[in-house]
Amino acid sequence: MNAGEIAEAWALACCETLERHDLYGHMNLKSRQVQVFGLADLDVVNYNFWLKQVQEQFAAGTVTSLSYYLNSVKAESDSLIKFTAMEYLTDNAGEKHENPLLVVLAKEEDGVWRAIEEKILDKEEAQAAGLINMH
Repeated sequence: MNAGEIAEAWALACCETLERHDLYGHMNLKSRQVQVFGLADLDVVNYNFWLKQVQEQFAAGTVTSLSYYLNSVKAESDSLIKFTAMEYLTDNAGEKHENPLLVVLAKEEDGVWRAIEEKILDKEEAQAAGLINMH
C-alpha cells in the first residue's frame, strides 16, 4: 500500500471503531507514545489521557460519528507518514464539530500503523495546509 492508502485505511478504521464503540480497536490505532497538541487549556495530551477520554465518551455515547477528509499525504520514510485532514465529529445532540488536523503515523515494531502525533491546527495553519478557505 502507498502512503495515501495507509492514511485512508487508518482514518477509516478510526471511524469504524468509534462508531462500534470498540475501545481496544480504536486505541490500538494510537501509539502508546502518542502526543496530541492544540487542545484548549492543555499543552499536550498523552495516550493515558486520551484513553480515559475515549472510555468516558463511549460510556456516555457523546460522539456518534466520525469522518475524515484527507488533504495532503506525504511519506516521510518507509515507516513514517504525515497528513493533513479535516476531522468531522457528530455528537449525540446532532451537533457537528470540525477540526483541522496534522497527523503523523508510524509503523511500529509489530507492523501496525499508529498515530504518534496529532495536532489540531489553528486557523492560520489550517489555511496554509489548504483545509479552510482564506478570507
